[in-house]
Amino acid sequence: MTTPRKSPPRKKTPVKSAPSRRPGKVRRDPERLTAAILDAAVAEFSEHGFAGARVDRISKGAGTVDRMLYYYFGNKERLYQAVLEEAYRRLVDAQRHFVPPEDPVRGMEALITQMWEYYRDHPEFIRLVMSENLLKGRYIQQSETIRQVSLPLIHSVDRLLRDGQQKGLFRGDADAHFVLMTIMAMGFFHVSNQYTYGFWLSDSMTPPVRGDDWLAHMKTVVLDHLRP
Repeated sequence: MTTPRKSPPRKKTPVKSAPSRRPGKVRRDPERLTAAILDAAVAEFSEHGFAGARVDRISKGAGTVDRMLYYYFGNKERLYQAVLEEAYRRLVDAQRHFVPPEDPVRGMEALITQMWEYYRDHPEFIRLVMSENLLKGRYIQQSETIRQVSLPLIHSVDRLLRDGQQKGLFRGDADAHFVLMTIMAMGFFHVSNQYTYGFWLSDSMTPPVRGDDWLAHMKTVVLDHLRP
């Protein structure tokens, strides 16, 4: 009688465990990712304007992919509008932290300094405003968020001006809107047009060179105008 051969034992196939995450590779939370996208978009739009800005460069700068950008912001137009809203949010935050001295003259000087330093230190804001003006304010007018914003410095100028007028320090017919626009215009121009006036006048006039001299000039112009 022939004994049946035993078949060799089957080799067990090793069970593959689920792939583990690489150490240090943590998925970003939505809040951090949208903040990173906004930061990259502010840099891109301020450098290249609306027409020249590219979504792929923004995604790369934020460390993500185009799909996530579209997921959170929809399209390039909505992202640009969000960038404008973010730029004005930062401006308002800076102005809210500014508390001018009670003395009207010193308060006006401090207010001029605050606005000048913000423009000087945030050229990206200047470029974004210039870009939006080239678009004739198309996207800022569509933003309900910006429409509802009230710049704190507007109220600060008005309060300081009325206080100075009551104390006989400022002329009675001075207009708060004209005063604010004068301060904004002088600070804005010095940063926005530095490459052209620097060509015609002198590079020694462009920021940050002689920035303190320009600030002193701004104060002189405004306070001379306000003097009774």
